This record gives sequence, C-alpha cells and structure tokens, in this order.
Amino acid sequence: MSAAFDRPDYGWREPSSLLPLRWGGYRGRYLAAIALLVAGALLLQLGSVYTLSFLGGGIAAHIAGWILLPGRGNRRAIVAVPSALGAAALLIGPTGSVLAVIPLLAWLWTRERPPLTWAVAVLPVAAGLVLAQLFPQYGAGAIVAGVSLAIVAGSAWLARTVAVALRLRRTR
Repeated sequence: MSAAFDRPDYGWREPSSLLPLRWGGYRGRYLAAIALLVAGALLLQLGSVYTLSFLGGGIAAHIAGWILLPGRGNRRAIVAVPSALGAAALLIGPTGSVLAVIPLLAWLWTRERPPLTWAVAVLPVAAGLVLAQLFPQYGAGAIVAGVSLAIVAGSAWLARTVAVALRLRRTR
C-alpha cells in the first residue's frame, strides 16, 4: 500500500508488508484478498436452501481471500473458517449482524494490530445490536449487510490509524 503513513519518515509500516512473500507482490495479493473477502461475504448473503451454490461460492471466495492475504500463514489459516462463518451469520437475520465482529477480530489478529486497537471491536457489536432493533424483519438483510460491512471496514481502518498513532507516539 502506498498510504502516506507507510512512508519511512513516519516510522511505521504495515507489519505484514515487512514479511518475505513466497510468491506474488504485496500490493496485488492485498487487493485481491480484500476483493475476495468482501465478495465472499456478499455472495454468502445471496445464499439460501435454494441457492446453495452461492453459499459454497461465498465461503470458498472468503477463505481464498484469507489464503491470499499477505501475512503469517498460521494466522491466516486459523481465522479463515471462523471469519467465513461470521460473515455467514447474517443469514439468520439482523440479529446475526452482531457476529460481524468475528471477521474484524480475524483481520486485527492477522494484520498484527496492537492490543489497544482491538477496542474497535465494540463498534460492530454495538451496531449489530442497534441494527437488530431497527430492522427486526429478515427482509432488511441488504441494508443490514451493507451497514455491517461499512462498520467492519471503518473499524479496521480506525484500528490501523490507532496503530500508526501508537507507533508515532513511541518513536517521539
């Protein structure tokens, strides 16, 4: 990634960008992984007993995203299935949106975020509780899925920002 905070003069780099990769480049793998993780989670939302191929394809794409993501192999392997199940939790309706925290926790652990940044996990849980109250009917799944995805993505970026700030504070 070429974000401003990745420049050497800020004193911080994404921990996984420092790992030697056995194949491919960091940027390509990162972008492909993000696309597969999101596409897999969204594809899962189209699944039902009548469209099992969407379920299988969504789980396969989501797990493939974890496999491609640059990072320590053991961390990616451990979180792939729980993350896919957390993404699939929306299939039970808006009450399942609380479990959107699972992919976020998997992301934070795989990306090696400092413990303090894990406080952002409160956001998708709180949002899930609110969404379940606002949209008690199963038919609002697209809204709930979209909001949940936005909250998880925003929480991940917030955790990254906090990690950068913590690193900058330590180097001063």
